[in-house]
Amino acid sequence: MPGRQIQERIPPRTAGTGTGGAGVAAYRYRGVPKPDPATARAQQALAMLAQLRTTLALRSSRVRALTAELGDCLAQAVCDGVKISAVAKAAGQPAASIRSATLARGGLYPSGQTRSGHLHLIAGLASELAAAEGARSDAEQQRTQVLALARKSRLLDDYQLAGASGLKSDEIRKMTRGVGLRVAHPQ
Repeated sequence: MPGRQIQERIPPRTAGTGTGGAGVAAYRYRGVPKPDPATARAQQALAMLAQLRTTLALRSSRVRALTAELGDCLAQAVCDGVKISAVAKAAGQPAASIRSATLARGGLYPSGQTRSGHLHLIAGLASELAAAEGARSDAEQQRTQVLALARKSRLLDDYQLAGASGLKSDEIRKMTRGVGLRVAHPQ
């Protein structure tokens, strides 16, 4: 019987041949070790900084686009004969910046839009630009708070924070100097 000969050549398995090696059947722990709370907080800070970096990039892009559009509208309004003082009042900017925006965009042709249409459009763009700049400054302030907290708790070093936030380590040190140490005293 050929099958019986093969079985006789294979030695029987004993307790010492398993993975334990101690002669006793060994148990392998397959659970996951508890995560280190400091590592979890560091990962959370890195994730928040990455999210704020993206948010700031999007908001800065929006501010740039609105600034360019407002400059075009300012120049077009002046080209259409609206007085610089009225344009400056609607935009909430000094007349000198209106003049420089107009001179920077030469070669415009009259659009035929009314004076009130220009001023309404400029006022709307100016308020939208102010809101976008406010949102960007709020995100920058939140980033500064996260950086200060991470530096204060020494979760991450300055170079890790710089990599996650997109800033230089020297800028981070300057930005976070004294932040988070001030305590408001209610009076």
